Amino acid sequence: MTTSFDKEVDSIEAKREVQKRRIPRYTEYFVKWKGLPMSEASWEKEESLWQFKDKITEVEQEELARATRTSPT
Repeated sequence: MTTSFDKEVDSIEAKREVQKRRIPRYTEYFVKWKGLPMSEASWEKEESLWQFKDKITEVEQEELARATRTSPT
């Protein structure tokens, strides 16, 4: 099933890995929607955010850069 959103992503605030018994592990992102208050932000599965792959890529790159800066050498 493909989900299509009629909203636009303002920012992705957080990422989490979800693991439950008998269900394959998956990734969710906490999405702040453009034009809506933070109280309307929601957790969305990565596969549902296919329209916003560029935003996910940005978050992944920022996370990688943060990890690189904070890791001991």
